[in-house]
Amino acid sequence: MKRISAALLLTLVLSACAVTGQPARPGTAAVFDGNTVTNEEVGAWSTALQDLGFQDRPGDVLTLLLLQPIVEQASIADGNVVTDERIAQDAVYWALATGRPITDVTDDQIAVVRTVRALATQAVPANDTTLTFTQPVLDALAGLETRAEVSPEYGAFSQAVFADSIAAAIADITNYSGAQGQISYLVLKSVNGFSPIAQREWMGEPAATDGASA
Repeated sequence: MKRISAALLLTLVLSACAVTGQPARPGTAAVFDGNTVTNEEVGAWSTALQDLGFQDRPGDVLTLLLLQPIVEQASIADGNVVTDERIAQDAVYWALATGRPITDVTDDQIAVVRTVRALATQAVPANDTTLTFTQPVLDALAGLETRAEVSPEYGAFSQAVFADSIAAAIADITNYSGAQGQISYLVLKSVNGFSPIAQREWMGEPAATDGASA
């Protein structure tokens, strides 16, 4: 498992921003290359993160859900096969890092943690001071910006916004560097390529606050 150094600065060589594709159908958060993400799925993953003690911003969750098939396939292709038991243990460590211990791990929590862990395996140093992603992820980011059909409630996907969120995530890594289980990769849970930040009224619940960064 590649670990991200707090000293790394992010440089993503990405194309200029473009308007995200046509709006998605009612009840659908986004559609990208045949993968449909519903508002219900966004709500389920948001709840999973909230129950682990983290913020559950819709744009973050939608970004992860759209990247899920790409990063998991790429991670497996690189030989990073991890059991559900290991992922569940990581989820327990995530909760402990926020001061919210759990005894039971839900399927949605396993899915979130697995996706973030897979994304972390695709983050690689470009040199001694910069970080980039593997080509499958870079290709996916370019496709999201130009081809994704996204509900207006989430705004439009931008590679530049995504790059800024990665830089912010790396800056947050010190909050988790001493956490049990070597889970500092969890900062990538906050990647978000959508702007403006989606409102929460449609979910009906207030956002949680990260316990480790409060």
